[in-house]
Amino acid sequence: MLAALAVTAQAPTGWITVQATQQAPILSGFAAVQPGTPVTVAALQPGVLTSLFVMPGETVQPGQTIGRLGGPQIAAALATAQGASNAADAALAAERGKFADQLSTKAAVAQAKATAASARANLAALRAATSLRSPLAGQVQSLAAGLGASLQPGQAIAVVQPAAGAWVKAVLYGSQAARLSPGMAARFIPADGAPAVSVMLRGVQGTQPDGGLVLAFSGPGLQPGEAGTLRLSLSPRPVLLVPSEALVLDDGRWWVMLHDAKGDHAVQVVPGEAEDAQTPILSGLAAGDKVVVQDAALLYHRGIAAQFQPPD
Repeated sequence: MLAALAVTAQAPTGWITVQATQQAPILSGFAAVQPGTPVTVAALQPGVLTSLFVMPGETVQPGQTIGRLGGPQIAAALATAQGASNAADAALAAERGKFADQLSTKAAVAQAKATAASARANLAALRAATSLRSPLAGQVQSLAAGLGASLQPGQAIAVVQPAAGAWVKAVLYGSQAARLSPGMAARFIPADGAPAVSVMLRGVQGTQPDGGLVLAFSGPGLQPGEAGTLRLSLSPRPVLLVPSEALVLDDGRWWVMLHDAKGDHAVQVVPGEAEDAQTPILSGLAAGDKVVVQDAALLYHRGIAAQFQPPD
């Protein structure tokens, strides 16, 4: 017979207070330099092709608009993003007002400011995605869609034959990759140890069957056939960071040991992707919580073991 024991594990002395901070998420993925082969221009958002400005055989320049997306889906997405941006700006103004009346803190104002900046960045990216642009200089080889066509993310619009020069083909994953917009800067890091090259996002080629978004980047001094990693930093966002050693993995779920008035007890959390020795926490904690760092795993498993005694 198993009997629960009222045993409290001794708490370690090392714990930290969780604080909100700003973090610039980094997207990273495999990349390879391609020769001047045809590049496909594809839609980033679902919508209707309401304008088309080129014909097959025309010469285009980097960033030149080939067409525009519109329709109910685009209008609804823009309205939602605009509303989120307006709400974030209003919340920031309110937080600043409370701070002036000594009813708020600098940290709260900083977090509201970061949230507003993130909302504005999302709105700007969505607006940019409504313009379908050529990723590089060249000639329009063919058009894959006509006016009025309903398009899905990754669906081809046109094929451009580059005038000259190599470009970087990169594959990135995740919902944030779909919100990228042409003109964003990134770094191509060759696998052979050669110096990193600054490149710029020019357009989207399409979506792989596994969900990876295929992107085209341009930059100086690229050598066709060279492979490596593409790293792109996104706009800063407010996050809660904890030392990675505070996290405990048990049966496919992540936990931390919370230190509060009740003692030390486990709470389940959802972590983001670790960066160096810190890990962002997406849910489960709040700013001001105290989290055990020193011997967190030992304390967690000791607490689990203390709930049971072996059978007689």
